[in-house]
Amino acid sequence: MAELFESQHSVSASQAYKSTYSSLQGSSVSIAPSVSCPIEVSFTDEHQTQLAYFLRLLKQANQENRWIMFIGHDALLDKKLLTSAGIDLNKVLVLHKTKGKSLSSLMERALKSGNCSAVITTGNIEAFQTAAIRQAAQNGKSLAFVINKEQAKQCITFH
Repeated sequence: MAELFESQHSVSASQAYKSTYSSLQGSSVSIAPSVSCPIEVSFTDEHQTQLAYFLRLLKQANQENRWIMFIGHDALLDKKLLTSAGIDLNKVLVLHKTKGKSLSSLMERALKSGNCSAVITTGNIEAFQTAAIRQAAQNGKSLAFVINKEQAKQCITFH
């Protein structure tokens, strides 16, 4: 399945979860190496299961001894939702957008650092489907999530 993702510009949270779940049964290996392209997360009524898959992926990423970073206030999910999904809030960082920096460049830097097991932001997935983001995720062994902001506002509570 990882080979399939190499030719794609992005995948859904369910595709990413299903591809990593079978390879991780009973192991504590990082899930990031199998998915280096951005993972699109949509929370529409017809894609409500995407939230469950997204939270499962975050829970797996949270088991690593690294941060989960939300870039921008819009990307941050409700604390109660994260806690109920089994995510340790002590390993969660929120980076507020810095003036003059694009969300994609901030994501690239966070992924490349290797300090984060997952980096989450909002926006249009096409803006994050770059070779630089893919390479940064691969080098940092991190997952890159992009929440579809317009759809998310309708269906989920943000901080």
